[in-house]
Formats: sequence, structure tokens, C-alpha cells
Amino acid sequence: MGTLIVLPEELSELAIKVSGNKKLEVQTVLQQTFIGTNDWEKQVDSIEVKDINDKMSIELAETARKNAKTARLNAEKIFDAKREQVQQMKSEFDTEDKLWLKAKQVMQLKFKAIEEKAEWKANFVKRHEAEQKELVTQNRILQVAKYAQINRIEFENMSNESFESFLSGLKTTYENRIAAEQKVEIERIAKEKADAEQREQQRLENEKLKFEAEKREKEIALERKANEERLAKEQAENKAKLDAQRKENEKIAAELKAKKDTEIKAENEKKQAELQSKQNAENLAKAPIKEKLNLWVDSFSLQNTDIQNEKTLLITQKFESFKLWAKKEIETI
Repeated sequence: MGTLIVLPEELSELAIKVSGNKKLEVQTVLQQTFIGTNDWEKQVDSIEVKDINDKMSIELAETARKNAKTARLNAEKIFDAKREQVQQMKSEFDTEDKLWLKAKQVMQLKFKAIEEKAEWKANFVKRHEAEQKELVTQNRILQVAKYAQINRIEFENMSNESFESFLSGLKTTYENRIAAEQKVEIERIAKEKADAEQREQQRLENEKLKFEAEKREKEIALERKANEERLAKEQAENKAKLDAQRKENEKIAAELKAKKDTEIKAENEKKQAELQSKQNAENLAKAPIKEKLNLWVDSFSLQNTDIQNEKTLLITQKFESFKLWAKKEIETI
């Protein structure tokens, strides 16, 4: 077989596990393939491209690439063919395995059915006794259910005498309980009736108290309203009196002030007139006759008055007309 090479570790571990009749074939194919890869690797490693002008080495490298690719494709075909053989065998083994598994399952079902059929016939007496016992138990369940809810295990294995005694005890207990419950119910109804009557009496009493309270509240409200109205009326009357008194006081104060102002004004006018008369007299004494007469006429005056009357206006107009006439007479001198 020539020189052997050391296979990659991941391949060596699997190749060892192959069965004996296949191991030689596997080793032969793997050795041939990987000896070829070693040879091609050595050839490629021996090629040395010195520079861009080393065309021979470059062509050798290209030729080696093409040949290595061809060798790879041929090896792939061998491996694919081997895998196809193995997969075909695997499919056949899987089908055979499924056949034996299904045959086992069908056989098991057949034999178990036969065993169950034979067992059913063999247990005819047991089954009959069990059925009769179940009928008795179901009848006992119906009788017990009238008086209590008890698990069947408590009485299904009793003898007839023991069950009758057991059932009698249940019946007595049930009847005593019913009688006690009826007594309690009667007492409860009586108590509820008495409580209802008491609640109704209390409700009527509460209604009465509520009516009286509401009546009293209305009376208090009316009294409060009357007091509020009376107080409001008194306050309004007092306010009116105070306002009237205030207005009266203001009126009196205004009249007093007006009177005072009039007196002061009259006094001032009197003083002014006296001063003016004195001044006019002094001016008159110094002036020529016409001037003196004019000054004298100018000194004529009427005192102011608060009297509002048509005669007051007439007198004022006549007075001013007199002064104009006097002026004209002076001019004739």
C-alpha cells in the first residue's frame, strides 16, 4: 500500500470506530486521498516566485492550482459515492428496524387482548360476586343517603345485621337532628317576629320624635326669622332716624355757615365801603369840582342782599340809572 501517512486527529478517531469488514476499505481510500494532498502541497511549496518577471514559476503555480482543483473534485466524487452507499445501507437498516419494532408492537397488542379475554372468562365467578356485592353496596348507599353523606368505605363491607344496626343509628340521629333544627327554626322565627315588632315600635317612636323635632325646628326657624325681621326693621328705623338727624345737622351747620359767611361778607363790604368812602372823600377834597362830584357819585353803593325778588332787581336797575343820570348832570357844569 506504500508509505502510510498520519491522518488528521478528527479523522483517525472516527476511522477506528468503523466495523472490521469496512475498516480496510476506509483506510485505503483515506490514505490514497491524503497522500495525494501531501504530494500536491509539497509541489506547491517547492514553487518559488522570485519576482514579477519569474513567469515560469507563476505558470507552474497556476498549473499546480488547476491540477490540485481537479484532484479535489475527483476526491469529492469518491467521498460522495461512499456516503451515498452508506446512506442507502442506513435507509435499509432503518426500514428493517421499523419493521421489527412495529411487529413487536402488533404482537404485544394481540397477545394482551388474548390474555384479557381469557382472564375475563376465568374471573366469571369473581366478577359475578363483585357485581352482586356492588348491587348491595349501591342499595346501601341509597339508604344511607337519606340520613347522611358518608363514604361507602365505611359500610360496604359490613354484614347485613351490622348494616341494619348502623342504618338504624343514622336514622335516629337524623330524626333527632331534624327535630332539634325544627325547634331552633321555630324559636328563630318567634325571635325574628318579636324583633320585628320591637323594630316597628322603635321605628314609630323614632318617627314621632323626628316629627316633633322637625316641628320644633320649624318653630325655631319662624322665631328666628321674626327676630331677624324685627331687628332688621329696628336697624332700618334707627338708620333712617340717624340719616334724618345727620341731614338736619348738616342743614343747620350749612345755614349757620351761610349766615356767618354773610355776616363776614357784609362786615368786609362795610369796612371796604368805609375805606372807599374815606378814600373818595380824600380824593374829592383834592380834586376839581367835576372830579369830586364824579368820585362822590362813584362812592354811591347798594349793600348786597340774599333776598331774591323782582323788586330787588328793579331797585338795583333804578339805582344804576340814577348814577348814570348824575354823571350826565355833572358834565353840564
